Amino acid sequence: MTDFTVAIPTYNGAERLPLVIEKLSSQINIEELSWEVIVIDNNSKDNTKTIVVEYQKKWSQQITLRYFFEEQQGAGFARKKVVQVANSPLIGFLDDDNIPAQNWVAAAYEF
Repeated sequence: MTDFTVAIPTYNGAERLPLVIEKLSSQINIEELSWEVIVIDNNSKDNTKTIVVEYQKKWSQQITLRYFFEEQQGAGFARKKVVQVANSPLIGFLDDDNIPAQNWVAAAYEF
């Protein structure tokens, strides 16, 4: 079981997602955590999926980076999809324009 899920609902986030994903890939104080990142593509019309797939190719084996598509437009539908697919009962939501601090995952899990 996963300790914590980081969820990023996004709509046309191809330009914003790389920085968020990069910051998540360099988190500190997470050695004892089992965590995952889920990107929920909320019916984007840009290349959001391509961006996530490229990051999946070079992503750390210890942390899972997952992609899901939610056709129904709206933040509520995207968040509901995360709850359905997350491997943890603890979910921290990040918008695709929120740049997480270096210890964001550890602090969110602790909270």
